[in-house]
Amino acid sequence: MKVYSLIDEFSSLYPCVFTLGIFDGVHIGHQKIIKNLIFRSQKKYSSVLLTFHPHPKEILNSNKNFFYLNTLSERIYNLKKTGIEHLIIHPFTIDFSKLRTKDFLKKILHPKYKIQQIITGYDSHIGKNRDNSYEELKKLSHIYKIKVYQVSPHKLREKVISSTHIRESLLLGNIQWANQALGYFYTLSGNVIPGKGIGRMMNFPTANLQVDSQKLIPKKGVYAVKINYFNNIYLGMLNIGINPTIEKENKKIKIEVHIFDFFENIYGKKIDILMIHIIREEKKFNSIQELKKQICIDEINIKRFFSREKKS
Repeated sequence: MKVYSLIDEFSSLYPCVFTLGIFDGVHIGHQKIIKNLIFRSQKKYSSVLLTFHPHPKEILNSNKNFFYLNTLSERIYNLKKTGIEHLIIHPFTIDFSKLRTKDFLKKILHPKYKIQQIITGYDSHIGKNRDNSYEELKKLSHIYKIKVYQVSPHKLREKVISSTHIRESLLLGNIQWANQALGYFYTLSGNVIPGKGIGRMMNFPTANLQVDSQKLIPKKGVYAVKINYFNNIYLGMLNIGINPTIEKENKKIKIEVHIFDFFENIYGKKIDILMIHIIREEKKFNSIQELKKQICIDEINIKRFFSREKKS
C-alpha cells in the first residue's frame, strides 16, 4: 500500500475504483465498503481510498474534545491490512469543509484521478452543508461517466455499526458489542511510565500506560484484558479510573494493568492492551485493605473468565 499525505500527491496512472471517508476504527461496516472497493477493482483498476485527518468533528466543533477509536498510525495499519493499493490522507480544514460535492468532483477529483467507479457508505457526506455524497454523485455520474455504488449499512444485534455507536458502547462499558462491531479487540497502546508504586505495595504491581491524548478511553472500571508485549500475549486485569480510594485531589484518569505471572521491568517499553470484558465499575472503598480484598476477588473473577473462555 502506498500512502500519500495530500490529494495532490496522487495522480492516477491507471483507471481506479475510489472511495472516501474518515474510517475511524476501520470497523466491520468500513471493511464491507473496502471489500466492495477491492472486488470491483480486481485485475482491471487500481483501488484508491481517500481519508481525512483531523476528523471533521474536531475542526468544526473545536470547542469540544474529540476522541478517536484509532490513532492515525493505527488507522493506517488497519487500512493496510485490507489490501487497498493507494491511501491518501488529506488534511481536513475549514476551507475544505466549504467545498460542495459537485465542486470537489469537478475541480479536484476528476482532473487528477481516472475514476471509473465510486463506492460510498450509506451515511457518507462531503463538504458544505454535509451534502449526501451518494445522491450528489449519482446526479453527476452521467456527466463524468462514473458509476456510483452505495453500500448498505451493516447491523449487529439490530444496531447499525458506526464509529459513533462504537464510541458510545465503549463509554458505556459494552466492550463485547464494540469488539464485535470493530472485528477486533479494542486496543489501548502506549509506553509504560512510572507510577506511585501503590499496586506493588499491595502485591499487585501495575504497569501505568501513557496513551495518546486523543485516544478514546472506555468507561472507568476493571477489565479482563490481554497484553501484547513484543508479540507475546499475557493475561491481566486493567483498571481505568481516578483511584478514588487513594487519590484525594488528583482526578486524572489513569490506565494501570496488572499482568499475571509477569516479572519483567518494562518501564519505557511499549505495550498493547486488548480490551476483552468489563468485570465491574470503578468504586471508592473505605480503606486500602478493603480495596486490596476486592482486587483479589477481581483477579479470581478474571482468571475464571479466561478459563471459561478457553473452554468454550
